[in-house]
This record gives sequence, C-alpha cells and structure tokens, in this order.
Amino acid sequence: MIFRAALLLALLCPCARAAAISPRGCSPVVTDRYGGALRVFLSPGQSYSRPVSIDEVSPWLVLAALAAEDKRFFSHPGVDMRAALRALWQNASSGRTVSGASTITQQLARSLDPAPRTLGAKLRETLTALRLERKLSKREILESYFNSAPYGGNVYGVEAASRLYFGTSAAELSPAQAALLGGIPKSPVKYDPLAHFAAAAGRQRIVLRRMFDAGYINERIYTLALAEKLYIRHDARPFLAPQLALRAARLSPGLCSVKTTIDPQIQTYFQNLLKARIDKLSRQNVTNGAMVALDNRTGDILAWVASADFSDGRHGGQIDGVAALRQPGSALKPFVYALAFSKGWRASDIIDDSPAFFPGGFSPKNYDETFHGPVSLREALACSLNVPAVKLADRLGPPAILDALHKFGFASLDGPAEKYGLGIALGDGEVALAELAAAYCALARGGSLIEPGFIPASAPRPARRAIDPVSAYIVTDILSDNYARARAFTLDSPFNLPFAFAAKTGTSKDYRDNWAIGYTPEWTIAVWTGNFSGKPMRKVSGISGAGPVLGDAAAYMYSKRPSGEFAVPPGIKPAEVCSSTGKLPGLDCRQTRREVFSYKYPPDPAPAPEQSAARAVRRQMPSVDFPKNGDVFKIDPAAPRASQQIALKAAGLPGGAAARWIVDSKPADMWWPLKPGRHTARFIWTQDGKTAKSAPVGFTVLE
Repeated sequence: MIFRAALLLALLCPCARAAAISPRGCSPVVTDRYGGALRVFLSPGQSYSRPVSIDEVSPWLVLAALAAEDKRFFSHPGVDMRAALRALWQNASSGRTVSGASTITQQLARSLDPAPRTLGAKLRETLTALRLERKLSKREILESYFNSAPYGGNVYGVEAASRLYFGTSAAELSPAQAALLGGIPKSPVKYDPLAHFAAAAGRQRIVLRRMFDAGYINERIYTLALAEKLYIRHDARPFLAPQLALRAARLSPGLCSVKTTIDPQIQTYFQNLLKARIDKLSRQNVTNGAMVALDNRTGDILAWVASADFSDGRHGGQIDGVAALRQPGSALKPFVYALAFSKGWRASDIIDDSPAFFPGGFSPKNYDETFHGPVSLREALACSLNVPAVKLADRLGPPAILDALHKFGFASLDGPAEKYGLGIALGDGEVALAELAAAYCALARGGSLIEPGFIPASAPRPARRAIDPVSAYIVTDILSDNYARARAFTLDSPFNLPFAFAAKTGTSKDYRDNWAIGYTPEWTIAVWTGNFSGKPMRKVSGISGAGPVLGDAAAYMYSKRPSGEFAVPPGIKPAEVCSSTGKLPGLDCRQTRREVFSYKYPPDPAPAPEQSAARAVRRQMPSVDFPKNGDVFKIDPAAPRASQQIALKAAGLPGGAAARWIVDSKPADMWWPLKPGRHTARFIWTQDGKTAKSAPVGFTVLE
C-alpha cells in the first residue's frame, strides 16, 4: 500500500527547476537574525502568501491533495474525462451540482484567471489547463498549485496556511495536519479552520479515508492521524518588533524575505520588561517608552522596542520611539566632558558648583536644587551636576560642542550653535534614542563611531573617529564609578551591577522625558520613558523612570552576552591626587584618591605649603568635610528608603584619632540614612586623653 505512495512521490523527482507560479505574489516576511519570522505583511494581491518549492512541501500534503482533489493527476492530460463524465451524470441525476471534476491543473488555471462560474469560464479553464500540461511538468504544476490554492480567508498557498494555522512550515506537517489543509481548497469558505473548525475537521476525516483507500497511508498511520488532536493557532501571525519590521520591509521593496539583526530572545524580554515598568509608572503619568540595544563590535541592532504596547492607540503605541526626536537632558553631558578632556581638562580638575549667571539671564540649577561648592569634574559628571556642565560649556564654546556632537553622530542637531547656546550641555536640542545609543556605543568602542544597522552587513560596517581613545576611556571610567555618583544616586542605584557597566541618565525640562543609557565593552542599551504627547510626568527622573529598566535589561543582557572589563588604552596613567585640590598631594593634603590621566595632561604639582599662622591653625582644626554647611538633599520616592544614605566625612583629624558622629544631638554611624527635615552634624574625637568637638554644620533633607 505504501509502495503506491512512494511511486507517486518518485514521479516528483526534480528534473529541471522552474519558478513557482504565484499569481498573488509573496507576502514579505521580515525575520530575526536566526530566520524566525518577526512580522508578515500582505502581498501585492492583499493576501498572505509565501511561495515555496515542492521540495519544501511535506510529502503527506502532496498525498492528501492528490487523494482529495485529483487521484489520477499523473495520468490525465490536464482534464480527467472519467471524473468529468461521472460528475455530469451525478449532477444531472440530482438536478443540482453535487460533484465537481476540476483537476489540480484546472484549479491552477482558475487561480491564474479568476472568473464567475459560467460555461464560458469553464471552457477557458479547460483550455488553459491543457496548455499548462504541455508547457509544465507535473512537478511544476503541483508546485504552482500549492503556492496559489486558497486556504481560507485571505490565505493562499500551503506555506502561509501551515504557519498561520499550525505555526510550522509546510515541510513539517504531520499526516493529520496535511489532511486538514488538503481538504480546504474544495471550499475555502466552508472549511476555513479559523471560522468553521468542525466542518474542516469533518473534511479532514474524509481526506484521511481517501488517502487510506488509495493506498497512500497504511492502517497504523490512518489510525494515528485520526486520533491526533489538532490545535489551530489563532495568534500565529508573528508580531515581534513591528515598527522595525515595517522599516525593514520598506527598505527592501520586492523581496519576499528580509533578514534583520534582531535577537528574538532579547527583543521579547525587553518588550515585556518595558511594558511592565510603564504599567507600574502609569500613576505618575508615564504612558510609554522605548528601548534599543546594540552589539558594540559589529553595530548590529539586537533589540528595537519602539513603544511599550503597539496596540495602545490611546497613547501612540504605533509611534516609533527609538527614532522619535526628544530632548535628551543630561544624557549629552558625557560628550561635553569628552571634548573637555581632549583639550587638556582632567577628571581631577576642580570646578565651582555655585550660582552662576550667563548672558540672557540664563542661571542653571542642579536637579537637587542646591549647590555643592568646589567639586572635581569626575564628581560633577558622575552626579550629573548642571552648573559645572554649563560652566564647562561656556569655556569650550557652543560651536565646538556642537561640532563634537556631530562627530558622535547627532545629525538631528542640525541648527546653528546660536540656536542651542550654552543649554546644549543640558540637552536643549532634540535627538533620537537611536542616536544616543550609537554615541554611547562609540564611547564603549574607545571613541570610534560605527553606524548601527538592523540589516545584516556583508562586510564590517564603516567606522570613524569621534574622539580620541584616552578621552573616551576617562569618560567611561567616570560613568562606571559607583562611588563617584553615590552622592546623587546612592551606592545602591540600579547601575550598581556585579560587572563593569558605565551608565548615564537624563531628564528633560518639566519631566517630559527621561533617559538611561548604559554600556559594557560588548553592548550598549538605551532607554526612554515618557509620553509621546509631550505631557510631563509627575516627578519621574532618569534614575527612577528609565533607570530601573536599564538596570534590569543590563543584567539580562549580561546573562546572554557576558562582558569583561573596559580595556585601558595606551596613553592612560593613574595617579594619586589630593581630593580637595585635584593636584598631586602636598604637605597640606588631608585626603587622597586615585585618578586616571592622559600622558599628555598629567596632574599639576602640589601647591607650595602656606606658612601663615591662619593656615597652620586651619590645618590643626578638624572639621566636617561632608556634608557642607547649607547642603540640601532630596529623597528619591522611587528608590528604596534604606539605600538612600550619605557618608559623613571628617577632615583634619590627627593621626590615630577616630570620629564619633553626632547628628541632631544623637550618636550616628558614618553612613547616615536620609530623613526629611533640617539637621545638624558634628563629630567628637579624642587626643591625648582629651575630647574635642568639631563645629556643627547644618543641612536639609527634602521629602
């Protein structure tokens, strides 16, 4: 019995390949980097159709089609006269149409020239079938039939039907699945499995019986196929990275399949992560977000989450947030500092974070609405202080900064420098999340900008120099310094991860947008949260909105793509400097710290020691080094309360003496948890059996 099926299939052995006839064209399929479908679009004929060769069709489906539609396919010349005479007799006897006699070749002819069922149309169909048989082999006719036959709704061809109904290719169909599909073309409306599954299942049993009676399957296969439980998928049309898939399809018109660089696991995880975070922030008027991830080595785009929920029409779910232009806030600061380092500034240099006024009445304020006095450039960047960034921009000049940003790929900043002014350091221009990701990727690559892409490149993507490797590394070293950013973000921020990770946040004016971008040597992730409508969020900053998304995304990415330490480029030299001056330690230095320098711009030598009596007295009088008198701190409502602490620091203690801290007249630990209100802090130390107290400092903590 099985011998007959094998003989029929042997007749399909290819002699010469011909292109499959598919009158409706193909439905463009956009796939991930591994070939899995991301999204399928309608063909030019407004149908779902995916042409395949006969070699990609399950043998069971070939046998099912022959049993259901044309069991003498290999012996007739295009028209089966025996079947036609039988149908004519049956229809005449009953007075109505109860049987058809169209061969597979005739059905193919009808699909090439659709027309109402009239006598004239039937005659044209017959003549066309005879011509097809003379021009094409049986193999080619079957292949074209399987690519053009209707399978319910707007689904044409077995490949599209197999993937829609069963989520598998036509090559992998089981006998039971093949019998169901093989029975649909007889009446695509009546046997549409999505709309009329019971009727389709009944037709399937008839087809299986015909396969058994014809000797195409044996009794065991027949019994197993009848018993197989069929699950019709109602959601089998893939819909991953829909906005990116649309971009890919538009960039490749006419192609039936477009491959992208998207990693489906990363894409799915990021999509779910972002949606969960946006749902959690909805009470703070956050309705959307976007994410993108890059492979730093190749520039491949691994994930492109354009919105939190594509189906959310109320909040612009179909907008592409990765490409949309928004104000980046502090996310542009690292490139200002990179330019400064390339021109001789050092991370240890001290800049005064104090009130400043610039032409036009511009007076920047820090996020915490206070000033911190003299700070190093390292701390100013790590803590994202606004005033030092603007002062630095004033020294560098807006034209030089704009030129540097262009080198980092920010083509969206297409206005003159006068348009942005000093506010360019605080992100008053508009850029895309994709541009931010590429620019931070350049920092990770040691200052080499690579053009990201979502279509696999046949050759390495071109790269160009955005900044020198030494300046890029110094910025990276600062952005990955968890202690340097602790004053602003606490030690337990979302960026405190157990691997080398550089990160920066940004919040635009009135909390309309917030950003978080981070990178390792291997990959870069950029996140935006906000509202496509431009409405402000309710006090959601980069560290409380986009920051947790970035932290979770980075941890997941590391589990999939582990990364090592940042490579130190030639030209970097570490050195110990005095914390208060940023220069080499001298006799007056109370505390030192490690810093990294360019060989071209080493630290300044220690200042000559002051000999005045007043200076000597100051050296001998221990004092509170942190917090400073008048400091103001703000509690982040989105961060765990227990993690929001400040480190109390003493300066000038004599050798061997230890500080015992007192806050609000009560003993306190060095790490003091923030509490709302006004507070005073001082310390006590003992020397030569005598106890002394420092002068108190006052500071404020805002809720």
